[in-house]
Order: sequence, then C-alpha cells, then structure tokens
Amino acid sequence: MAYLNQSGDLHPFEEVVPEAAKVHGLSRSSILTSRRRARVTPQSGQNYGSAGANGGSSQIQVLIADQGGLVDMRSICFNYFIQTSGTGNAVPDDGHPFTTVQVLLNGQLLENQQSAMKICNMETKLGASKSYLTTAGSFQGQELWNPDLNLVSANNKYGNVNQNVADIAGRTKRIANVATNNIAGEPRSIPLSSISGLGRMKQYLPISLLGELQFVLVTGSAGEVVFNNSTNVTAGSTAGDYSLAGFNVTYDVVVPDPRYAAVLQSLAANPAEGGLTMPFESTICTGVASVTASPTALKETNIIVSRATSHLLKTSVVLIPTAALTNPGYPSQSCFSHASTWAYQNRIGSMVYPQIAAQGDADMFNLALEAYGSVSQENGTCINRQLWGQSTSLSADSTSQYVYESPSLPFSTVAAVFSTPTAFADSFIPSYGYRTVKGESENLDVDGINLSAASGSQQITTIVGAPQVDYTPFVSLTALKFITARGNAVSVQGA
Repeated sequence: MAYLNQSGDLHPFEEVVPEAAKVHGLSRSSILTSRRRARVTPQSGQNYGSAGANGGSSQIQVLIADQGGLVDMRSICFNYFIQTSGTGNAVPDDGHPFTTVQVLLNGQLLENQQSAMKICNMETKLGASKSYLTTAGSFQGQELWNPDLNLVSANNKYGNVNQNVADIAGRTKRIANVATNNIAGEPRSIPLSSISGLGRMKQYLPISLLGELQFVLVTGSAGEVVFNNSTNVTAGSTAGDYSLAGFNVTYDVVVPDPRYAAVLQSLAANPAEGGLTMPFESTICTGVASVTASPTALKETNIIVSRATSHLLKTSVVLIPTAALTNPGYPSQSCFSHASTWAYQNRIGSMVYPQIAAQGDADMFNLALEAYGSVSQENGTCINRQLWGQSTSLSADSTSQYVYESPSLPFSTVAAVFSTPTAFADSFIPSYGYRTVKGESENLDVDGINLSAASGSQQITTIVGAPQVDYTPFVSLTALKFITARGNAVSVQGA
C-alpha cells in the first residue's frame, strides 16, 4: 500500500545493531553491596495445635525489622509443617490455611484479606501455568491436581483429585522422624507472592526507613482447611483436623552502599524532596448474597460489591455451593463451580465491562486470561476446558466422582449426576482486567479505573446462568495502593 503514501510521509530507516553483535562492557551495580537470607520466628510461637488437631482459629504474628537493609518482597516465604488427622483421606485444601491475612507497615494497615485462601487459589489458577502447578507448586501448597506426585496410579489424570488424595494424606500424616528433626507432617513453603500483591512488588522495601513490617495470620477452622472425600456433603462428611509446626518466615535482605542509603534517607526525611512512593496490588474478597437454583431457565443475578479505590485493576468472581462452604467433604477454598453460567459482565456507573457480555465458556475464559496478561500468553494458565466448565455435585465422594455438569456430557434440567475423573477440580473464575496496558508490555506504575468517582465505589457483577443448586458468590477486587515516605512520615494511600 506504499503508493498511497507520499514520499515525505514515509518514516526514515533506523540502523540497529543486533544484541548478539553488540560489543560492550560488563554490567554491575555498586549501590547494592550484598544479599543475605534471613529467618524469623513468630512472636506467638512456632506450633499451633498438635498431633494433627486443634490448629484452627490460631493467630500468628510475625515481625520483620532491619537496621539498614532493603527487603526483597518477592523473596518472603511462610514455612511450616502441616499435619492432618482423621479417618480416610483427610488432607489440606490447596493454597494455605490462613483465612485472614493482615500486613502492617509501621502500624499502618497495608493489606486486609478476609477470604485469603480463596484469593490465593484464584490468583494461582489463572495467573500460574500447568508447569508451575506440577513442579514448584507441589512445595508451595498446590497438590490436589498434581498427578506427578501420585505413586499409586501410573495412569493418573491431571485434575483427578480423588486419585491424588491418598498420596497427599500419606505425606501430611507422616510420623515424626530424625530426618525431619522429629517434626511430623509435610513441609510447605508458601511465597508471599501467592498470598498478596505485596509479594509481587518490583521495588525493594527500605524497612529501616519505613518501620517494621508485621504479618498477622489467622488459621481457618478444620471444616475450611481440611478436605476429606470419605463421605459427601449431603451424607454428612467424615471430619478431619490439622495442626501446624515449626512455623517461620524467610526473606532476603539487600544491603545498599552507605552513600545510596544516605540518598534514600534524604528522600524520605526532607520535605523538599519528592519522597519515596512504592505501588503495590491489594486484593479484597467479599462473599455476597446467594445465587439461587434455577435449573430449567437462565436467570440473571446482580452482585454488588464496594471498594473506595481510584485505581481498580481487576475483578474476579467464583461460585461455591452454599451447603459446602465449611463442609470437609468439599474443597471449598479451591473448587470453583461453573454453575451452568452462560454470560458474565460488570457495570461501573453507566459503563459496562465488557461492552457486550461475555457469552459461552470460550469467550469468558479468554476474557479472564486477558485480565492476567494476554489472551495469547504462551504459558497459558492452570485451567483447561474440562476444569473450567465443570460443577462438582454435593454427592461426590471417594467412590462416586459425581458432577452436575461437564463440557463433555449432556445437560439436564434436574440435578442429575454424571461421573468424571476430574470431580472436585472445578475452576470457573470469570474475570475482567481494567488495566490500560496489558500483555508483555511493561505495566504502568499507576493504572486502572476510578471506582470511587464513577459509581460511588460500587461495582455490579452480573452473571446469567441456570445453576442446579444454591451457590454463594465471592467477588475479588484488586486495586493499587501506595506506600509513601516523605518528611519522616510514612503513609499508606488508597483503599
């Protein structure tokens, strides 16, 4: 089409030198002098419950402080042994056992998650890859789906939870021995990045200037944390329990050159300077009114959630059977049912996102994938078509892998059940990303939309479906918050 352009409109050529042909010196940084790995134990003790029981409803408090270093937030890990007890295959649900996660900096609240286990699994399933789940994830709390850990069945299938729980129970019920320093159970190490956006901060945190970093974790009840497929929800599930031992936190401290430390000190202390500003992602998750059963006709449900933020980045919704929320017979922290959903859309003020509601599983899946990067991202996600479109039945257990619906099976207008090997692995997480820059491009430090100004802080999530049973929706809202240090004062901006 060059003939349509006048010669003066053409851009000039630019000569470039390919990276492989460039000749340049070696790169180094003199402003950072060393890095060391540190470990701290909770002020509240290292053990919560004992012998695989009474670990629920415990409060764990951890304090991180340093005289002159910078904390690499991406390096923070919560380490513990988890031990389960009970008849049958009582195992921990995927993710971590903390229902509430609070993070404070110099006494000011940075993060306050009330459904932290669900947030962890939502972020992991959509944001991580299958390769991660079956490798590094096996050390970081993700085991229910992983067939590679199964020593019993050589032909196990990805997402076959029922076939995997026996091996998981073998690890979490493992007795104490000398090789584990006489600590029973299975060791796990949960990175902060899978819990909170603070663990994905690009910048190192100068806690010597900002004050101490504190974590407050509250463990969930046995019914919230433990999954036992021995009997089903409708029959009254066999219970199980858990305990935690050897709890500690590890993290990296980066030591700056004294001259660079003095520059940071000046920026934070001198009111005439610009100060230090560090953005991070903060997520809240709210359980709202029930989505009632409507198996014979599509039904629209509007879910209203609020957050007074000026930088909303993304939102997700998951659906969990109301009867299974605290029942050990159902992995309610990681099993997110499809609930026969046909369409998904969000409304903020007079604007709707997307402009036309996403309809059908493929459209809703790609919309969710874009919220975590791009529809064409090579590493994809942990979720496939089968897991996205499945709803596990309340009558599913170790012998009957029942589902209400599956992409490969006929749909019924009654609560019919079909047997599939992927029961309990439901992963329907419709999402929408409000960022203006997505994909492989470098994300903006400040992005998102102003929820406060657009609609009085309210977002309305609309789903259209024909659910077989009553479901409770949980909606997450991820927004930017900012740590600011200026004039020897530290503040947290954003809601």
